[in-house]
Amino acid sequence: MRRISIAVILFFSVLATAMANPARGEEPNFIGVHTFRQQFPTATDISYKVKGQITEVSFMWNNMKLQAYFDQDGELLATCRPVPESNLPIEAQLSLKERYPDAIIREVIEYNEPNDGVSYYLAIVNRKASYLLHVSTSGTISVFKKMKN
Repeated sequence: MRRISIAVILFFSVLATAMANPARGEEPNFIGVHTFRQQFPTATDISYKVKGQITEVSFMWNNMKLQAYFDQDGELLATCRPVPESNLPIEAQLSLKERYPDAIIREVIEYNEPNDGVSYYLAIVNRKASYLLHVSTSGTISVFKKMKN
């Protein structure tokens, strides 16, 4: 259930990001800021938004645009970043071509959970529908959400 709620938050974040920015020069003050600063001490362009029980932090780090998610206790739940399709593991690329041969990949998000490791969320479109897919590093694909075109 926790993974589904995080993925739902990720999905809506990908479709429309509306961030609440702290005042210029003001240190961010959200639950998990201490953990965030330990993990990403050189982060810049930090903005955050509380979405229910999850705090979503967007920022730049090592020339990458990232997002981190924290629970109400300030624990890091996951980090994610947009990546090119070519970053997908070979097995995942082969599985996608086999299952969705005519699909166009709109966006790929690398999703990293501290306990479960790396997986990917893909927004794809074909003639019949749009999909949000969850893809494992081993190439296993599951449909997270299907939307009719």
